[in-house]
Amino acid sequence: MALHAQFEIEFRRDGTIHDENQIAKLLDGLAGVTNLVVVSHGWNNDKGDASALYDAFVRSVEEIAAAGIVPGAHARKLGLVRIYWPSKRFADSDLIPGGGAASVAAAGKASSESLVRVLAELRKDPVLLGGSEIDDARRVHLDRAQALAADLEHSAEARREFVQSIRAILNPDEKHADDGSSEFFTIEPDALFQRLSGDVKFTPAAASGGATAVGGEGAAGFIGDLAQGATAAARRIANFATYYQMKTRAGTVGRTGVALALARVREKRPDLPLNLVGHSFGGRLVTAAASTLKAGSEAVTMMLLQAAFSHNGLAERFDKTNDGAFRTVLRDRRISGPLLITYTKNDRAVGIAYPLASRIARDAAAALGDENDPYGGIGRNGAQHTPEADSGVLGDLDAQYAFKRNKVVNLRADRFISSHSDVTGHQVAYAFWHGLIAGS
Repeated sequence: MALHAQFEIEFRRDGTIHDENQIAKLLDGLAGVTNLVVVSHGWNNDKGDASALYDAFVRSVEEIAAAGIVPGAHARKLGLVRIYWPSKRFADSDLIPGGGAASVAAAGKASSESLVRVLAELRKDPVLLGGSEIDDARRVHLDRAQALAADLEHSAEARREFVQSIRAILNPDEKHADDGSSEFFTIEPDALFQRLSGDVKFTPAAASGGATAVGGEGAAGFIGDLAQGATAAARRIANFATYYQMKTRAGTVGRTGVALALARVREKRPDLPLNLVGHSFGGRLVTAAASTLKAGSEAVTMMLLQAAFSHNGLAERFDKTNDGAFRTVLRDRRISGPLLITYTKNDRAVGIAYPLASRIARDAAAALGDENDPYGGIGRNGAQHTPEADSGVLGDLDAQYAFKRNKVVNLRADRFISSHSDVTGHQVAYAFWHGLIAGS
């Protein structure tokens, strides 16, 4: 069997390792391992959800190896590290109140109910995945935000205090020009409300090869958040705060705890190939971890599955001035590659979350979030403005991949990834194996 050993490492919200014994077991279990695969979940509310994702991914990886369709795969002895960290889920009912096909009136009612839910979730700041602890300082600010909700439509002062309350729970140190977060902390509150008060739409992909069109509307249709007004804007502000909190946490866990674990592995096995895999915000986590590796690191591949960060995250001077937040990963060759990125218009979680960044950074009424949007998501569009990136397609089990080191490959996945979390199929595992073999 390709899978030689499995390990778990759990991290606290500050990035510290929850149980040092888990690291000891990992280091003691490296004997005989030919590749260390480090996998991170994204937005999940509990350990069971994350474990189910890992189980399905491992099953597909092993079945592809056993099928003998990737030369050299069956001979590999994988050590697999399951990362657990306290993330939060974006619910479709909060990103798209009313289901995307409702009337504006119905969407408005659903939006008001959603605001209450999102603020309640923001009060929680669990130490570990699955926890429900409420932070007292956060509760004070968010209770105030909730109390202001009834006055938002007619009071500029209420809107100002609402924005201040949301900003107060966030760490501005992670803001960056690539995802609208710089503007989120500086724009005047009334301007922020105005930009987020209209409906938010994006264009779904047409059904193809097993993946259904989002909402069944086809390539010519739109789906999105139809709610309008100050209450809808407040809920979008709160959702952006959830995104920003998870962005910050994924970076913290990746750059501290996961980076430390990888450093200790490399101390013991300097030449052991590392294969990093991240789904959703886990894509940001493993990329943040990779950013701490030594320049010119050898035998490090990465696969980002519907990653939840800016499509300019790896970019070079995407706006003629700024590099992406993780540009050094490629510029300094902190991974040797290949770096594989799945992306699809079927991913409405990323497809809706990222147009909010465009609304924050600039006033625009058209459907947003595609590859021409300065603030689109990498899980929807692949890596943009990235010189190392080539275009590709996530193919079936007879695809003839020719992945190369020091290259990024954007794999359009419309045929085989039908939604944000549909990332554990055989086609994904087949591409993963080809990337692993090519890079190590």
